[in-house]
Amino acid sequence: MKYKCKECGREFDSRRGFHLHLKAHALTIGDYYVKHFDRRDLYTNDRIPFKNYDQYFRDNFTSYDNFIKWVNSAPSKDVKALLKSKAQDKFSYKGIGLSPPNLYYDLAEMANINLYKKLWGSYSNFLQELEIENFYTKSLPRNFWEESHDDIEIFVDTREKAPLKFKNAIDNKLDFGDYTVGGELYSKTFVDRKAQDDFRHTFGKDIDRFRREMDRCVQFDSYMFVVAETNIEKLENHNKRSKFKSNLSYLWHNVRALMVEYPTNLQIIFAHNRAGAKKIIPKILFYGKDLWNVDLQYFIDEKVHGLEQRRTRISA
Repeated sequence: MKYKCKECGREFDSRRGFHLHLKAHALTIGDYYVKHFDRRDLYTNDRIPFKNYDQYFRDNFTSYDNFIKWVNSAPSKDVKALLKSKAQDKFSYKGIGLSPPNLYYDLAEMANINLYKKLWGSYSNFLQELEIENFYTKSLPRNFWEESHDDIEIFVDTREKAPLKFKNAIDNKLDFGDYTVGGELYSKTFVDRKAQDDFRHTFGKDIDRFRREMDRCVQFDSYMFVVAETNIEKLENHNKRSKFKSNLSYLWHNVRALMVEYPTNLQIIFAHNRAGAKKIIPKILFYGKDLWNVDLQYFIDEKVHGLEQRRTRISA
């Protein structure tokens, strides 16, 4: 790919070389692109601020709120065209061949599944048009929320630092994860519980260690549900106040990356708090493999506050 300077007409073989050349015109990289490529918010027509090259040519809005307002006011054919183009670019760039969970769309600040359903008639129609295989093909088991399974025997890893207290808990050293079940209920389904700070560390500085844990999970044809005792808003607000802040852009990047790397072996669940984790974990372990193809976070969000298009993230 050639990069032609619009100031002097000179061509460059690399973007880096071209960007270094801009100093000859006393222009920063941002100044150059804003001057010669006037990109505007599709809803407000405000200038899109330049942060970096990829961001500048990717973003069509100055805020997520403006994106939603545009979606709700623009002609549906224009909305469909943009959403399809954005999804195709994302899936192609990330090498995504299996449908990601709804959480992926939220963390990537894309349209959520309900919007694809609305515009394409069904989520399956949207995926077929993009030639993406639908992995999450199942709904929740009947009476999932109503029935209690708190009395099942749950194996708790002996290294679990702050284990949840279940009625029939049995200490057992696990190869990966913190909780599973035995006997007739065993289906190679495991739960890795994460307190709020543990979640930040796991998907931050300890990401390589967690990848090794997931590799062991895949090696044994097993499935991991990471259950966090928080939600996205709480975690981000806590991080703002924390003395030891995490790089949340890096953290959310890692969460998205793990979803793509282990699409058939991993789900990440935000249980809102410790009580929510204690409630959802027995259900996950009771139903086991029946939940592997269920986008569980989608149904949790639906139950808690409906799945209208909403902002689930604070930071970009």
